[in-house]
Amino acid sequence: MHRSERQADVSAPSHADFVARIRAYLGEHLPPDMAARGRRDVHPSREDMLGITAILSRAGWSVPHWPEAHGGPGWSGMQRYLFEEELMLAGAPPNNIQGVSLVGPVIYTFGTQAQQARYLAPIREGREFWAQGFSEPGSGSDLASLRTRAVREGEGADAVYVVNGQKIWTSQAFMADMLFCLVRTDTQAKAQLGISFLLIPMRSPGVRVRPIQSIDEGESLCEVFLDDVRVPARNLVGEEGRGWDYAKFLLGNERVTTADVPRNKRYLAALKAMAKNAPSPSRHGVCLYDEPVFRQRMARLEIDLIALESAAVGTIELDDHSPLTPSALKIHGTELMQGLLELQVESLGAHGAAFFPHESRAEAGERWLPGPGDAPDAPGVLAEYLFRRAATIYGGSTEIQKNIIAKLLFGGRQAVASPVSEDQAQMQQSAERFAALWRETSWRDFEKGDADLARRRWLRLADTGFLGLGIDETMGGQGGSLDDLAVVMAALGRGGVAEPLGSCCVSAAHLLATAEWPSQRRREALGRLVSGEQVFAFAHLEVGDGGAPGARSVATRAAAMRDGFVLDGAKCAVMGGAMAEFFIVPARSITGAADAAAPVALFLVPAGASGVKAHPYRSVDGQVVADLSFERVELASDALIASGDAAALRIDEAILRATAMACAQAVGTMETLFGSTLDYLQTRRQFGAPLASFQALQHRVAEMYGELALSRAMLRRAVAALESREPAMPSRERIVSAGKSRIGRAAFFVRSQSVQLHGGIGMTQECEIGRLFKRLHAFEIEWGNGHHHAARFAEMGDD
Repeated sequence: MHRSERQADVSAPSHADFVARIRAYLGEHLPPDMAARGRRDVHPSREDMLGITAILSRAGWSVPHWPEAHGGPGWSGMQRYLFEEELMLAGAPPNNIQGVSLVGPVIYTFGTQAQQARYLAPIREGREFWAQGFSEPGSGSDLASLRTRAVREGEGADAVYVVNGQKIWTSQAFMADMLFCLVRTDTQAKAQLGISFLLIPMRSPGVRVRPIQSIDEGESLCEVFLDDVRVPARNLVGEEGRGWDYAKFLLGNERVTTADVPRNKRYLAALKAMAKNAPSPSRHGVCLYDEPVFRQRMARLEIDLIALESAAVGTIELDDHSPLTPSALKIHGTELMQGLLELQVESLGAHGAAFFPHESRAEAGERWLPGPGDAPDAPGVLAEYLFRRAATIYGGSTEIQKNIIAKLLFGGRQAVASPVSEDQAQMQQSAERFAALWRETSWRDFEKGDADLARRRWLRLADTGFLGLGIDETMGGQGGSLDDLAVVMAALGRGGVAEPLGSCCVSAAHLLATAEWPSQRRREALGRLVSGEQVFAFAHLEVGDGGAPGARSVATRAAAMRDGFVLDGAKCAVMGGAMAEFFIVPARSITGAADAAAPVALFLVPAGASGVKAHPYRSVDGQVVADLSFERVELASDALIASGDAAALRIDEAILRATAMACAQAVGTMETLFGSTLDYLQTRRQFGAPLASFQALQHRVAEMYGELALSRAMLRRAVAALESREPAMPSRERIVSAGKSRIGRAAFFVRSQSVQLHGGIGMTQECEIGRLFKRLHAFEIEWGNGHHHAARFAEMGDD
């Protein structure tokens, strides 16, 4: 795994020092053989799981999320996140999660002082191993239906619970000292109210364990049989009948951790290493890593990982305790895990279906192990792939998580919103007021594609002051950051506003603000842009580039003459081009015959100049667009905006900014589609019941929510990357491309499902759903489609 792939800002001194301290300790105290097993073994041993806890305990780090009063280190959420990542990087085996992460917090939160004194120290110091007894045969994730009985006998200090029943899928029960168990203590109460939480010693008479071999042919899962097991009543946690509450508390913790971002990052790093050593099955002499189709598939998963990590880190930064979040993170984290492992197995080629014993190569001695000799991880790969098929089942299956999300959403729960400043809140409200007026405009005005009507709408937009956001006040703008602009763009997106903001505001403003002109001229041009007096459209696309923005594919030529330039060529799909007074045009600055390798320069071209022809039309969402042709257009020397390397950099930066702001607008539009769909399903009835009562539709809504949640996180990541000049441009460009690709995928899903769930009404022009569908379709095309950005992401490789 590349440390530069980390989302968290480890460049901050506090984080850098913290990470260095963790690495130094692990480097000194983590035994190399334990680290090797941690990277390889699918079914870690009791000795290793307790051993890593003991090693960390000596530094006070074995229970990173526990309160300081119970032995925790007092770390922030981000420090805990970085700590878990460093453990994964170092190859540390997993700890006894059932003790450290599950029952420990239950005991220190709800247990008695005696229980805390008896159990917490052995968990913290790696001296006692715990298993979890929740699932039962026939119940699966439906914990409320459990049948294991606990009948209380006796009084006072001699009171016991006599437990009878069976548990299944109990991880590592055969190596456990203790079992925390849900039992039914009241058969008359409502199902969820008759459950209690017991701590059962595994060596008690009547406890029998049968290991279950999983499909990787290893053993971690078990059946536990409880026959007249007598458990001291003092081992009851909390109150009798409140076990369901304690289980929900425990499972909330579990589902956050099983998003498993650090593990997925390790899988990705291993996948890249394996792909670089594996031959392509379709291109002789080329490694799998360089095979275009495989590279795209790998890039898609890496983009998903960036989005998942952005969501996980955002959860920490926003102090997000919404019950929606753990379920959404688990769904995406486990599905990503399975996708990464599938590609790892594919990289094994013909040996991808070979059976590998669970012993390491060293332990196997002379036994022949199939597979490429330079792939020592092959045995662990296939076993991991098979074993992790359960990732979407354990801890509450994907289907159960979707049920949870849907129930919360239809019950009125909402995601935790990103905080906005007081100024941003005012901007947001202003944008919402403008959007409300914009939505009152008759579709017939857009249908005509009339440039004069579009121009009047643009002037109303200019009156809000939004066109000056992000432009320095000394240059005639409103000031503010890209984050401010993203807040406004998202609000406009929620209102379905379809105007050429990227072309005629975001990119044009940046290019004029950085023009190689005297400051007074820059200020005057920007003043006209901000006021709406003149429209400047960024004409960057050409027919030959397939809709891919950027300076690399420019074919339009600007031949240098004694007093200026002569422009020849064509541009296409210029958003706002039908109403623009000026075009900002990239062209190759040539001195003689046409030269495809000539440097790109930027020119300001008057729409009314001789030789400029605009061919106007409109987009499906009602924006006015134009294709342009330039035939021997004579330009004065002061038409040059930028030249040389600076021009290419400014073009790319303008495109990055416009792309990120288009993403902000798209996320806002998705929010409206999602909210409208949620409302519609609760009010529309079929077969005598609300549509919201049908599980298939509930799951679709949960999937829409998950896509929207990842998109919000990816947007925050992209804007943060642009706001910072570190990391350097390639990293910023890579993150923005990841954002456009991932948000584009989400937008396709959300818009398609919104129409699908609305039924026929969603297909009508009168219904807002159909118009927003077209708005998001236009978003997919603008500033490069998802395929282009995924390819760019893959092409830029590892940072």
